[in-house]
Amino acid sequence: MGQTLESLPPVQRYSDNWADVEIDPELLSCALRFTDLGAQWETSSKGGRSKFYGEFNLLHFHDVLSQVEGGPATVPDPTEFQLQFLSELRVIDHTPRSGSGKLTYIRIHPGVTTLEIWYSAIADIGNNPHPPGYIKMDITYCQYLDALLLTKGTYGWQYLYTDISLRRGDFDETVRYLRGMLEVFPEIFPQHDYRELRERLEARL
Repeated sequence: MGQTLESLPPVQRYSDNWADVEIDPELLSCALRFTDLGAQWETSSKGGRSKFYGEFNLLHFHDVLSQVEGGPATVPDPTEFQLQFLSELRVIDHTPRSGSGKLTYIRIHPGVTTLEIWYSAIADIGNNPHPPGYIKMDITYCQYLDALLLTKGTYGWQYLYTDISLRRGDFDETVRYLRGMLEVFPEIFPQHDYRELRERLEARL
């Protein structure tokens, strides 16, 4: 068990980059209290169902605040804006067991009262002026944690909260995983309501 976010020293102690960043009171109430929490899993192919996979690994916000680097500067010929953007990203969720390169960030953007959540994957996503491979999620940090309770980290679930079309052929596997999730999970986890996720998937197909 780790520290609660309320008990941490002032943000500025960790990095000058956080000096003018506002953290929502809501985030204080929902931030992960464990040192870290993660799992990698796959479904069984028994019963004729297609297999699908998932993984998540959430970091304690203490470790998020302590990160000194942002997103990897792997963009060819990045603009000044892109370099600044990448320097503002801090990992909150990743996939270390599979090494699939899926990362979720919180953006330490001064003057923004609700900190943005960004998703990165090895896929042709994102639009100028932001670097390729990064896409903004229409979700808060607390909502992200709630969505994880539903999706269990099914690969590609983050796209359901972005402005993206999944009709492209290179998203066929992702769509298969998401459809598998929406077929199987309501049976395994009947206490959860998956109607909104179904609607989000259909809206992107």
